[in-house]
Amino acid sequence: MMVMIQETHFRLSSVSNCTNRYYPVWYHSPHPDKKAGKVSIAFHKSFKPTLLSADIDPRGRYLFLKLSLDNCVFTVANVYFPNQGQTSFGIRIVRRLSTFAEGSRIILGGDFNLVMDPELDSSVGKSAISPTSLRNFKSALSSLRLVDLWRVLHPGVRDYSFHSSAHNSYSRLDHLFVSQNFLDFNPRCSIDTMIWSDHTPPRW
Repeated sequence: MMVMIQETHFRLSSVSNCTNRYYPVWYHSPHPDKKAGKVSIAFHKSFKPTLLSADIDPRGRYLFLKLSLDNCVFTVANVYFPNQGQTSFGIRIVRRLSTFAEGSRIILGGDFNLVMDPELDSSVGKSAISPTSLRNFKSALSSLRLVDLWRVLHPGVRDYSFHSSAHNSYSRLDHLFVSQNFLDFNPRCSIDTMIWSDHTPPRW
């Protein structure tokens, strides 16, 4: 019912070209002139929440939507982390999200460009990010009571969403964090097969 896309490469002049009959409603965070990056969120025609407010990064790194459906207010956040300084960027994102979000329901997804658990989420079993930095980022996520949905549902399982041909390695860089109360709805989450991209995002 909802799609979160990173690295759409949409410019402001081209964002209107991606709508279709199944996903007619799109929100974008495009850079005004650069092609790289950008994030978008699209809603299926059967899913019709009311948009209350939005926080759109002018550089195309994040997009927050505050929505209402059936008297329930929730926040959807799509993020695209940089290749360096991921944890410091992530902590800033979490702080901004905590100010923007309303209520206790948050969905945070995107390309984090980092593994949350190097031993399980990387085929080489290690990460260039220091354990202290990673621990600080996890603490920030915990402050919003956000949980790694795929890992909660698949404890101890090794599966990956990204393949690096340069390093011949696999990693789980794409994540979906949700508020703990979403677990009451018995959600499912899977990592699909890579087809046309080097990334395979989790599907809820």
